[in-house]
Amino acid sequence: MRKENIKRVAIFSVTYNTYKELDNFYQSVCRATEKAQGRVAVDFFIADNTEKNIQEIVLEKREYVKPTIFSFNKNLGYLGAVQKMMNQQNVDVGQYDYVAISNVDLVMEEEALMRLGKYDEEDDMGWLAPSLYSEKEKRDRNPGVMSRYSAKKLMILRIMFRFPILITAYKATMYKRHKVKHNYPEGKTMYAGHGSFMILTKAYFEKCGIPQFPMFLFGEELYFAEQCRINGLKVVYSPSIVLTDQEHASIGKMNRADIYKYNYESLGYILNSFY
Repeated sequence: MRKENIKRVAIFSVTYNTYKELDNFYQSVCRATEKAQGRVAVDFFIADNTEKNIQEIVLEKREYVKPTIFSFNKNLGYLGAVQKMMNQQNVDVGQYDYVAISNVDLVMEEEALMRLGKYDEEDDMGWLAPSLYSEKEKRDRNPGVMSRYSAKKLMILRIMFRFPILITAYKATMYKRHKVKHNYPEGKTMYAGHGSFMILTKAYFEKCGIPQFPMFLFGEELYFAEQCRINGLKVVYSPSIVLTDQEHASIGKMNRADIYKYNYESLGYILNSFY
């Protein structure tokens, strides 16, 4: 295959005491790249936010897969670490056909990058949301949010995170209704995808630039959805590109009170910035 036909893909991932998950994810990316038979070339950027019990990260370079490790060793948050990587002098996100922002508690299916390499997106597509199969919930976590939330709904959600007893009641009742299987087709548009693995296009960075989301954690999906909405870009579902979500390797280690606090603060930022 001629070099000019190769799609350039960047994956920006963040690890926080999740070295085993990182290795599993990276190996799955390498297998998917090999399966693509030179259709894609991947630059794999990893930020290590780990502050204690730090381990050396060794990721072997493969054909068409080049890893770059940033050992920040300070917890910068999810997008905080991604934004710092993207702003490094030797990183140019504008050169890529696709830029993925991801957790590391994922496994990429072998045909995922081959299908991404064949994808023929429209000029106004900003975000490609793949299938994210949840082993815990036995369902695809995409599409994430089909329609834009009203300001009232976001305010109610924010109040719930301010008073955690309301979250407990919600999970026991209403949240269960959302755990349903669906059969949306390839190309289905939505408001926001799930944040575990977000594929942004060249058009996204041309119109929106490098993310400028100042919050520590949570709310990233709404931020990217609003950037797409404001700049006339679509969020598109692609169930043919599949990853398995093993879920919350880092967040599962967090104090629940901190999780509620970060959600509360992020929703406040989204409301103040976009509503």
